[in-house]
Amino acid sequence: MKKFLLLMSLSILLQSCFSYTRALDFNAGEVQVNQEVKIYKNNGAERKGMVLSASEAQIAIIYSKTKQVLKIPVKDISGVQAKEFSVVKSLAIPTGIFLVLALLLGASSL
Repeated sequence: MKKFLLLMSLSILLQSCFSYTRALDFNAGEVQVNQEVKIYKNNGAERKGMVLSASEAQIAIIYSKTKQVLKIPVKDISGVQAKEFSVVKSLAIPTGIFLVLALLLGASSL
């Protein structure tokens, strides 16, 4: 059980350091090549990937799930967010996990 809790806490720690928070203005040229982005389409779909190219007509990304190149027309895009390092997630979540584990282990030794 302890190995399972340790494995779960490590997996949460390693995945929560980055988040898609900063909205980019696609028309102002803020989208850059080799940038990790999440694209929101007008039909409600989301696509995550790395930007290969961005022009006034379309954006090309390597889709993270299938590793294929997707070319998305600008008229189909409702929003773009950039992937950024999250200090809060990197510090608060691990601290919370360690506190809960300490309480659980302390309660089990009584």
